[in-house]
Amino acid sequence: MRQKFSVGHALGIILLGAIIGGILGELFGMVLPESVVREFLLKKYELGFTQPFTFDLSIITLSFSIMFRMNVVSLLGIVFGYYILKYTR
Repeated sequence: MRQKFSVGHALGIILLGAIIGGILGELFGMVLPESVVREFLLKKYELGFTQPFTFDLSIITLSFSIMFRMNVVSLLGIVFGYYILKYTR
């Protein structure tokens, strides 16, 4: 019988894969010598807000900002997380 995962569980596994991939990418950056391969693996792509989004309600001010920084190794971590999710059900 196949086990069904919730959307939150699936996103958690994929996010965990991205985090582990990002950590591995930083470790590769410390170990690998200067080369084209290192530059390719560690080139960072950013997606998000550069300035915080602010709500000023006179009594309280709320600020929100989110930035995703990904590299090729973290993308491989996402693919690996998806693979684990797909084949462990």
